[in-house]
Amino acid sequence: MFELVANWGIMSFFVYVGVLLFIAKIIKEKLPFLNKVIIPSALIAGFIGLLLSDGFFNIIPLNQNGSTDRMDIIYNTVYHALAIGFIALTLKRDDNQTNKKVWSTGMVIVLTYLLQAVIGAAIVFFLFKNIFLGAGLLLPLGFGQGPGLATSIGQGYAEGVGNLIDGGALGATIASLGFLVGGIIGVISLNYLARKHNLEASKIHKESGTIKKEFEVETIRELRVFDQLTTQVVIIFIIYAFVYLTLIFLENYFLPQFGSIGETFAGVFHGFNFLIGIIYALLFRKILSSLEKRGTNVNFLTNNYILSNISSLAFNIMIASAVLTITIESIERYYLLVLVFATVGTIFTYLFLKWVSKKIYGGKYEVHYFLGMFGMMSGTASTGLALLKGVDQDFESPVAEEMVVGSGTAISMALPLFALLMFPGLAIEQNNPIFNYLVFIIPIVYGLILLGILLYINRKKINN
Repeated sequence: MFELVANWGIMSFFVYVGVLLFIAKIIKEKLPFLNKVIIPSALIAGFIGLLLSDGFFNIIPLNQNGSTDRMDIIYNTVYHALAIGFIALTLKRDDNQTNKKVWSTGMVIVLTYLLQAVIGAAIVFFLFKNIFLGAGLLLPLGFGQGPGLATSIGQGYAEGVGNLIDGGALGATIASLGFLVGGIIGVISLNYLARKHNLEASKIHKESGTIKKEFEVETIRELRVFDQLTTQVVIIFIIYAFVYLTLIFLENYFLPQFGSIGETFAGVFHGFNFLIGIIYALLFRKILSSLEKRGTNVNFLTNNYILSNISSLAFNIMIASAVLTITIESIERYYLLVLVFATVGTIFTYLFLKWVSKKIYGGKYEVHYFLGMFGMMSGTASTGLALLKGVDQDFESPVAEEMVVGSGTAISMALPLFALLMFPGLAIEQNNPIFNYLVFIIPIVYGLILLGILLYINRKKINN
C-alpha cells in the first residue's frame, strides 16, 4: 500500500489532488466517451481518487472509515477553497450595465433554487421522515451551486443539532449527480433541440490547451504578470483575514450571549464563510469604485483575467476534494434518497426551465437560454456555458453575458434565503415545528412574488 508522507500534512493532499487533476485532464482528452459529454475534469479527478481510496480499492489511504486528520484536511480544503473562489469571482470588475433581461435571468435562477428547495424538502418530509429535514435543502445547493457549498453545509448539518450522519458526503453525492445530469441529459437535449429547431450544433466537448488573452497593462513599464498575480492573492488573503476575524467575533463574543440559540447560529455562520467573504469583497469593490469616481487610479488593484484563473483553480480543487468525501457508508445510507432527489429534481428543473424559457425568452434564443440555464441549474455556470457553446460557438448571442451577469443579480435576490438553512436546526433546538413549516412557506410565497414580477416586466413579450 502506498502511504503519503505524513509530515507533509496538507501539502501531501494538494500534491495528490494535483496529480489527480493532471490524470483526469489526459483521460478526458483521450477517451472518446468522455469527450461526448460535459463533465468537468475535476469531477473525474475526484472519482479517480475516490476509487483509489481506502473506502474502495484501498490503494491511497484517505482514512475514510473514521474522523481522522486526513479527512479533516479534505473537508477544510473544500471549506476554504469555496470561499476563496467566491471572493475572487466577486472581486472582478463588472463594466456591464444591468437591464430588465439581466434581472429576469437573475429571477429565473432564484426561482429555480426555490423550486428545488421545496421539492427537496418535500421529498424528505413526506418520504424520508427519519432523515433531518435540512437534507432536502442540499438539493438546490448541490444542483444549483455545486459540490463545495453542498458539502460544506452538509458537514455543518452533520456536526450541528441536525446530526445528519455523513452530511458532507451526501451533499457531495447530490452535486456529483447534478454534474452528470447537466453533462449527459444536457447534451442529449442539445442534440435533440438542435435538430428540432434546425440549429447547427458544434462540438462542444473538445478541450483546447491554447488560450488567447489580452493582458491588462497599467503602465508601459508594468509587464510583469506575476506581480499582478501576487497583488490579487494578497488582496484575497486580506479579505479572508477579515472573514476570519468576523467569525471569531461572532462565535466567541457576540452569539454566545444568546445561549443555545446563539450556539446554533454560530455553527451556521461558520459554514457561511464564503458568504461573509462575498460581502467583504463587494465592500472592497465599492471602495474602489468610490475612489475611481474621485479620479484615483485603482485599476491596477484588480485584474479580471487573473481573478478568473484563481477562482477556477480554487473551484477545481474544491470539486475534486468534495468528491473524495463520499464514502461507501454514505452511499449505502442515502442511495435511495439521492436517486429520488436526482430523478424528481431533474424532471421539475427541466420542465420549469423549458416553460419559463418559452414564456420569457421565446423567440430566436429560446433554445440558447434553456440549454444554458439547465446546465447552470444542474451543474455549474461552466456546464451551462458549455451547453450554450453547442449552439452558439462564439457566444455571439446575448445569452452568455446575461447568464453571467444574471448570476450576480441572483445573489442579491437570494441572500436572504440562506436563512432557510438555519430553520431545520432551529426546529429541533427550539422544539418548534413552525421553523420546518417556514422551509416550505417562505420559498413558495417568495417564489410566487418573484414569478409575478417576472411575468409582469416581460408582459409585452408574452402578449406578442
